[in-house]
Amino acid sequence: MNKFKPRCWHLPRPSKSRYKGSYPLHFETKFKQFIRSSDYLHLFSGKAETGFKVDLKIENKPDIVADVHHLPFRDQSFPAALADPPYNDKYAKRLYNTPKLKLKQFTNEIVRVVKSGGIIAFYHLMLFPNPDKCEYLGVITIITRVFHHARVVTVFQKEGRSQLLDQYL
Repeated sequence: MNKFKPRCWHLPRPSKSRYKGSYPLHFETKFKQFIRSSDYLHLFSGKAETGFKVDLKIENKPDIVADVHHLPFRDQSFPAALADPPYNDKYAKRLYNTPKLKLKQFTNEIVRVVKSGGIIAFYHLMLFPNPDKCEYLGVITIITRVFHHARVVTVFQKEGRSQLLDQYL
């Protein structure tokens, strides 16, 4: 995947979900279209509906309950990953009652389980720092409504040649 021009998606807010931290409507569909695959690891998945879902809380009904700091997968298991971590330690405690995040540790784990040349994206309030062994590709800004903070999806590519490279943009 080559670097891409910044994009902005104006999406409606979630209508039915009472889950704190739900994605805007159509985000998951647009993300799958963007990477041209539904085969990706979805970390901090909450009530997400797509990807192979990993979350710390069993009540969110993920495909596997796991701590992202210690992923139970072999190296280079997934062609892509999307992570939606709590935005800071206050959010982690107040909204989700989860422990503090160790940024370097969980980003290293994500890079470890994504295949060479794979796509890694972080849904956050700000640009996400560049993980080791990854190249910055671009950013997607998500806006929903007036007086609501925009979200930023920072997209990276793990170093190495990918057999899937041509299927992305």
